[in-house]
Amino acid sequence: MEDRIPAPPRWTIGAVSRATGLSPDTLRVWQKRYGFPVPRRKPSGHRLYSEADVRRLRRISQAIARGHRPGHVVRMSEPGLQSLLVSSGRAARGTGPQAPLRPLLSLVRSFDGGGLAAALLEDARALGPLEFVSRRVAPLVEEVGEAWARGAIGVHHEHFFSEKLEDVLRAVRQPFERGLSRPAVLLATLPGETHALGLQMAALVVAASGAAPVILGADTPVPDVVAAARARRCAAVGISISISTGGPEARDQLAALRSALPASVPLLVGGLGARRSHPPGGCVIVEDFEALAAWVRRLN
Repeated sequence: MEDRIPAPPRWTIGAVSRATGLSPDTLRVWQKRYGFPVPRRKPSGHRLYSEADVRRLRRISQAIARGHRPGHVVRMSEPGLQSLLVSSGRAARGTGPQAPLRPLLSLVRSFDGGGLAAALLEDARALGPLEFVSRRVAPLVEEVGEAWARGAIGVHHEHFFSEKLEDVLRAVRQPFERGLSRPAVLLATLPGETHALGLQMAALVVAASGAAPVILGADTPVPDVVAAARARRCAAVGISISISTGGPEARDQLAALRSALPASVPLLVGGLGARRSHPPGGCVIVEDFEALAAWVRRLN
């Protein structure tokens, strides 16, 4: 049997950033500081990364999100990264996917949108909205990402899964948005943040906890967040920050947002990049969806 010829590098630095949660600046700095990732260059000078580069970067991003230092994990070998992720994250719940996740992953692999939606909706009915997000959706999102990093699925599977999951989250949320007027909670990400799936998860928790979610979506300028919060008279504002955008720039944006919002409006900050951003005084770090639910209930 002939050896398989690796596919030529085809990932642009922007596509790598979206797939891994690591900013283009981070990728450039790591290349200079640690010697990885080293892209090929097109005649135009643009960087192109391989599938193997992106898989390794996904593992590195996951390790950093679990508290490991970049200077340690970027230099690690592929087997070393895999072992680290197993010991630091998945060992607590056993090796391999959790039993309830295995059939869901099979549906993702086979692009069975109808089956995936039906299974998730059944889980939502059985678990209730908060448990559904915390015990099923969040672990499944992580598992799909890890499956991609292992090469078990492709990025097209991930895109398919994200679109179908957003549809399910909206469907589960809809009944909770009916009825009497309730306090509004605005949900958005800051400029440069393109990861928005967490907003849909947060919106379901907000709605099920007795408030009305107002979703502005990803990559929202601070003045627009302020204008929408004032126009809707929101009782709170929630900002999601991923590991790729957490840092000094996010802190500056949070400081500008906090100073522009009324002091009476809580500014809730969640996501893997929340603590890394060291939010200024007046911001509240929301560690998980249970904490978000507790905060929303206080608004009623």
